[in-house]
Amino acid sequence: MRIAVAMGCAMDGLQALDLALFSVGTFAAAFVTGLAGFAFGIVSAAVWLHFLAPAQVPPLIVAFALIVQGASVWKLRRAVRFGRIWPFVLGSAIGVPLGAELLRWAPAAQMRIAVGGLLIAFSLYNWFRPDSTVATRTGAMVDGTVGVVNGVVGGATGLAGIAVVCGAICAAGLRPSSAPFFSRWESRPS
Repeated sequence: MRIAVAMGCAMDGLQALDLALFSVGTFAAAFVTGLAGFAFGIVSAAVWLHFLAPAQVPPLIVAFALIVQGASVWKLRRAVRFGRIWPFVLGSAIGVPLGAELLRWAPAAQMRIAVGGLLIAFSLYNWFRPDSTVATRTGAMVDGTVGVVNGVVGGATGLAGIAVVCGAICAAGLRPSSAPFFSRWESRPS
């Protein structure tokens, strides 16, 4: 126990059942990500938030998602257009510290409710896929704002990419296919 405390282990206080649930949740999230190409954070958060503190979940989601989706990113590296994504990256770099700061002052119960509400809202948004012709021509400022919102959500929950996906769907009238990291976009039927 002393070694775990000295090393700063975040999961040293978990019981065997909690560790088993953590493993099952991690496996389920990795399995879904392997099938769909995304949603590691959503699936893992749905399980992990039942027994881990909200401040522990985002770093775990980020670390495990990097491991699980690293191969997909490497395969898609030639398709990345850095000129198009820099506003999102810059905005996210501003938003992540703001989202992480939310974890310091927001009570755990309210964060759990907020994450649940975010997951429900994102699911409903993708279910109904609103048609938005207003945002068809976005510029760097709008993309940067979407990046800041994405950073706040990612910093507070570890669920990076939700705001960027919603922004892309609105801006281009597109819907993501189930390819890894939304590598292909299909036009929405009229």
